[in-house]
Amino acid sequence: NILAFFLNFKNNLIMASYVHLLSLCLLPLARTFTPATYHLTNDALSRGKPLPSTGSLLFAKSKWDSLIDEDDDQLEFKGGPPVPRDMKYNLFNIKRLRDNFDSIRAVGGKDLTNDVYARDPDTDTFWFIGKVARVSDVPIEKAMARQWPMLEEHAARLRPQELFPKWGSLQLWLAPGDSELDVAYNRPNIKFVQMFRDVGDGDIVAEIRNVEIGFQGEVYESGEEGFRTWRTEDGMTVKPEIQSSVENRQPTEAELDNMMEMLNSQVVPDV
Repeated sequence: NILAFFLNFKNNLIMASYVHLLSLCLLPLARTFTPATYHLTNDALSRGKPLPSTGSLLFAKSKWDSLIDEDDDQLEFKGGPPVPRDMKYNLFNIKRLRDNFDSIRAVGGKDLTNDVYARDPDTDTFWFIGKVARVSDVPIEKAMARQWPMLEEHAARLRPQELFPKWGSLQLWLAPGDSELDVAYNRPNIKFVQMFRDVGDGDIVAEIRNVEIGFQGEVYESGEEGFRTWRTEDGMTVKPEIQSSVENRQPTEAELDNMMEMLNSQVVPDV
């Protein structure tokens, strides 16, 4: 029963927005480029279709600009280790890392990407904050350490109430690339892996060039609740796996419209 599945899905899933839920259901193999929400399937990528240019995405730029400007008056990011110039949280660096992500993804596919989640260490809530990419000869641990200031500040800006108070001590965890749907279903084979700010004894800035790594940050649509999940200290799901009666096919648009209408009329948001 599709309706029963979706109602159960809401109770067990994260407090994700309907927009994100809809995109997960319709495009489980899709990837999201830029905040303007472009989608290309893995099949399209394998055929070498060109990626949408990010240079002229005025809408995307305005959303990032808003994310920075709205928080500047309220959030103060002071103290902590020195931040490399190319990882300071500004539009130039954000765009460069996003373009790098697109380029690496176009060549290497999702195997060179990971989904990133941020966590207040005092809770078991993991917030999806975006995706990272790196070239094949850069270990993911070093790719994360190199971009740590950018990732942690983005997490704090994205979730100012939940994560900003712990800025400087936030945990960052990785999941396989494009695994949001599996995470949403609480698949037991998806294990999060914790990353760390400091790795090795060398100079990470000198060792890893900024062209070898990329970051595509999550940006919410208007009214979107945000994608979150609950995990144990070893990165395993807290909740039981959700069994779907429609796993072998994707719901039609009409079915989704009807289900979303029902959910909108019946679901009361948690306080």
